[in-house]
Amino acid sequence: MGRVTTTDEERIRRRYPKRTLWDYLLFGGLTVGVGLVIVMATVSGAVRSDPPVVSMVRSFTVDSPTQISVELVVQRKDPSVAAECQLVAQASSYEVVGEATVTVPPDTQRQRAYTFTVTTVKEPVAIDERGCRLVDE
Repeated sequence: MGRVTTTDEERIRRRYPKRTLWDYLLFGGLTVGVGLVIVMATVSGAVRSDPPVVSMVRSFTVDSPTQISVELVVQRKDPSVAAECQLVAQASSYEVVGEATVTVPPDTQRQRAYTFTVTTVKEPVAIDERGCRLVDE
């Protein structure tokens, strides 16, 4: 391997041209766009990570072929506001056999367990909560 000749330099210059203003604007715009998407995703995640009310099924018992009881743990930022939670009972075939929207009354504790009963049309084997929301009074 010897020295780089002027012919080699010319060949390299033609193969790898200098960047133009258009190149800098294009890649700069792409970088700003990707940065904005990252910031928006971070802000959205931070806002949605702490909802005003959240619930979880702690336990349930099948009382009869047409009734299921569920212990629902509800946590609210402001416990003085009532909430509504939707409960769905399922049969062994995964079909929905019972639905109920239950009202969680205002309380002094942020997190508390409540027991509700859902009437079904067929024997349930499981129950799930499909979300809670605060009640506007």
